[in-house]
Amino acid sequence: MPTADRQKAMQCANIQKLLRTMKHLFLTAVLALLSLGASAQSKTWEVGGKLDYATDAPHFGIGAFARYNIDGHFRPEAAVNFYPSADHVSGWDMSLNLHYIFHITDKFKLYPLGGLSVVGYAFDYDGPDSSSKTRAGFNLGGGLQYHITDNIHLNAESYYKFTSDYDRAVINVGIAYVF
Repeated sequence: MPTADRQKAMQCANIQKLLRTMKHLFLTAVLALLSLGASAQSKTWEVGGKLDYATDAPHFGIGAFARYNIDGHFRPEAAVNFYPSADHVSGWDMSLNLHYIFHITDKFKLYPLGGLSVVGYAFDYDGPDSSSKTRAGFNLGGGLQYHITDNIHLNAESYYKFTSDYDRAVINVGIAYVF
C-alpha cells in the first residue's frame, strides 16, 4: 500500500477509535446522570430541544439535551446537535457541559458553562472527494433561562467550541420541560 494510502487508512482508524471512545464516554455520562434520578427530588430533571446556529455550519441545526439539577446551582448537561446536509456538508456534535446557576429572580437565571465536545463533519461529493472530519474539543460560554411556568422554561446560550484545527461560535435557543 502506498504511503499516502496507509496514512489515510491510519487516520480513519484513529478517528473511528476516537469516535467509539467518545460515544462510550457520552453514554456513560448519560447513564450516570440517569442513575442520579433514582433518589432525586422532584423538579431536578430537564429535557428539551433547541435550534442552533454555528459560525462554520452552512445552515441551522437542531438539538436535544438532558440536564440534572444537583443542588440548585450545579447542573451537568448532555447534549447532541445535528446539522442537516446543505451544499454537500452535514455535521453533528455531542457535548458534556457543566452549568453554574445564578438565580437572578424567581423566573430568570444566568449561568456560565464549560465542558467537552466531539464535533464531526461529512463532505459528500460525487467521486473520491468525499471525506469527513471528527475532532474533540471543549466548550466555554454562558446562557440564560426564563421560566414561563414551574415546568417549562426558555433558554438561550452563546458559547465557543475549541478544537485542534477549527473553532466555532454557537448560538442556540431552546425550550425545556422540568420534572
